[in-house]
Amino acid sequence: MLPRMLASVFRHRRLVWRHAVSHLRHRYAGSGLGVVWNLLHPLAMIAVYSVVFTVVVKATADVPKVSPGWGYVLYLCAGFLPWLAFAECVTRGTSAFTDNAAYLKKLPVPEPVFVAQAAASAALGLALSFGLLAVLAVFVGLRPTALWLLVPVPLLAMQALGLGLGLLLGTLNAFFRDVAEVLGVALQVVFWTAPIVYPIKNLPDWLATAMAWHPLFPALDATRALFLYDHLPPAATWVGLFAWPAVVILLATAVFNALRAEIRDVL
Repeated sequence: MLPRMLASVFRHRRLVWRHAVSHLRHRYAGSGLGVVWNLLHPLAMIAVYSVVFTVVVKATADVPKVSPGWGYVLYLCAGFLPWLAFAECVTRGTSAFTDNAAYLKKLPVPEPVFVAQAAASAALGLALSFGLLAVLAVFVGLRPTALWLLVPVPLLAMQALGLGLGLLLGTLNAFFRDVAEVLGVALQVVFWTAPIVYPIKNLPDWLATAMAWHPLFPALDATRALFLYDHLPPAATWVGLFAWPAVVILLATAVFNALRAEIRDVL
């Protein structure tokens, strides 16, 4: 049952938090810049996409009161940073059981705790990177508003969707290891079919309408509406924002509960 699983994760919340912080601090242990790479990697990727789409593709995004040339960069960052955290959450969640097989065989720690650790680590990294984005946005002319206080809602909803997918795929990956291999390709498909690097206004009307059914659209649309355009998203966006994570988490819980008794035996 979902309440029982959530309760087990809550009981181990300190373990989840410690692991999340530890992973963020030691991910690049041994390198010269260490923890700074947590920010340099996404910044480098954003720089590449910004150059390609502004110089080569000539993509634009109108953001009120922002310095010329920065509109698309902010639009890209507001979608790309949540995507990186989502992709990390799903990827690490998918391999959470297999990567921690030794612990699962020896310790009485509930399996979902390891998926929650991956989600918490990704969410913590997102909080840091989006905080820097907010500073950059103010520097180039965007003014903070009261709606910025709601920005964490779509960001957390997107991570909740990633948590559900991580639990679902992690359960299946314990039995079928090809799941983790297929995931990389699947994430590329999701990335390019979601409005992350291209503005919706550049799409044909029929495609823009169909895009509203993309699982990531509500979170991306709500984040940009609240952060960049200072207006509340429409009701349909709010419904999708909570409906997609709820459906996926319920499905993941059902699959996990059905296979839970055999997971530790097949690892």
